[in-house]
Amino acid sequence: MNYLQFLAQWYNWPFLMGIALAAATLLRPAAFASLGARLGRHLGLERVPGNSVLMVFGLTLGLVGLTLNAALHDYWPAAQKAGFAPSLIVSLVLALWVVRWVGRVRERHFPEIKSVKFGTPELSGQEGRIVSRMVGTDYQAGRAQVMGDDGTLHVVLCKTRSGEIDYAASVVLLDYDSGDGRYYVALADESSGPAGMTGEQLESQRRQDQTGLDGQ
Repeated sequence: MNYLQFLAQWYNWPFLMGIALAAATLLRPAAFASLGARLGRHLGLERVPGNSVLMVFGLTLGLVGLTLNAALHDYWPAAQKAGFAPSLIVSLVLALWVVRWVGRVRERHFPEIKSVKFGTPELSGQEGRIVSRMVGTDYQAGRAQVMGDDGTLHVVLCKTRSGEIDYAASVVLLDYDSGDGRYYVALADESSGPAGMTGEQLESQRRQDQTGLDGQ
C-alpha cells in the first residue's frame, strides 16, 4: 500500500476532513467565524477570532490523527482498524488542548484590536506596557498601551514621579495629570515598585494624590 492508498482508507477520513476544515477556514474566514466563536466560548476563549479557533483545531486534529494512524500502519498494522477509535479520541483531546493553549497565548500577547483610542483620561488602575524608548519624570515622549476588555487599544502619554522605566515594561497607570495630559505610572511588579511599595500602598498613594488634585 503506497502513501496515497493509505490516506484514502476510511480511518483517515476524519483527519483529512480536519485539514480540509483548516484550509476552508483560511480561504473563507467569515463563513466559519460564528462556528469557531462558539467553540472558543466553550473553551473559555472570549477574545480569539472564531476562524483562528477552527483553523488551529482542524489542523491539529488532522496532523495528530494522521501521525498516529501512520505509526499504527508502520509498526502495528494488525491493529490499524481497532486503533481508529483511540486515535480519534486522542486526536480530539489534543486538538482541543492545543486550541485552548494557543488561544490563551494569543489573548495574553496578541489580543484582537477592534479600535484604538488616544489619551483616554479614565484608565487609572489599569495595567499597560511601555511602548516608548523609556518613561521618566521629564521625558515628554513617554507612552504606554493599555488593552481594554472590549478590544480597544488605548495609547496614553505617561511619566514617573521618580526614576525611569524602560521600554516594554509592564506598568500600572496611577493618576491622570490633566495639566499635561499624562499619567503617572509605576512598575506593575509589586516587588519592583517605587521604593518597594506594595500594590495596596500604590493604590493608597493614588487616592491621596487624587484627593489633593481635587482640592486644588
